[in-house]
Amino acid sequence: MNNTDHTSSDDSWLWLDNPETHSPQPGTGPTRLPPRESAVASGSSAVEGPWPGTSLTRNHRVIGQTRRRVVLGLGLAAAVSAALIGAGIADIAGDTTTEVAAPTLTAARPPDTSRAPAACMGLSGTTITSDAGDDASLTGVIAAFEHAYYVRRDPAAAMGVLAPDTGITAEALAAGIASIPTGTTHCVAITPIADTAAEIHLVQLHPDRSRVDYLQLVNVAPRADHPHEVWITNIQKR
Repeated sequence: MNNTDHTSSDDSWLWLDNPETHSPQPGTGPTRLPPRESAVASGSSAVEGPWPGTSLTRNHRVIGQTRRRVVLGLGLAAAVSAALIGAGIADIAGDTTTEVAAPTLTAARPPDTSRAPAACMGLSGTTITSDAGDDASLTGVIAAFEHAYYVRRDPAAAMGVLAPDTGITAEALAAGIASIPTGTTHCVAITPIADTAAEIHLVQLHPDRSRVDYLQLVNVAPRADHPHEVWITNIQKR
């Protein structure tokens, strides 16, 4: 491969002039008499209480039944509570074993350089392109000019994005295009330095793999006849 850096002497650009983030206690009150003695002592009518062998047995039976019922009731309540608590624990346990899908992290893709023209290899800049461009922006119109010059090889298309006061003629562009071997590819790195100016690094890659690099300064301005479009007002070698 032959790498050649051409300057202003290269025929394809001869039309340029200049060259980069307390528990209770027991009671101490008067001793109570049994119910029968207490009533006689006080002179009131005696009221007999229950006698052994009669209602006490029945009372004991009732008390025993009541105790059994209480115990049974407490047992049932405890069983129900245990069941409810168990169900709650099961639910909680079930909840804690619920699988939650982990978020998917997508790594940023590296730039795809497999389709980049060989002429773009080694270039650096804000925009690196060999596309057709447009006439709506600084970067777009520079790309459009280079595409017309190297891909379309059309002087008229290239002249279409140049302001009349550039001083560049169709004839000069035609001669420059003719001096470039057919099959030559190109790529341009564009780095804006102002709203209307950019530094560019342009590469020509010839069919024999020889390479020619150009450093240029390009200025643009809105078109008078189409204010939403821009065109090139100056191309200067650095």
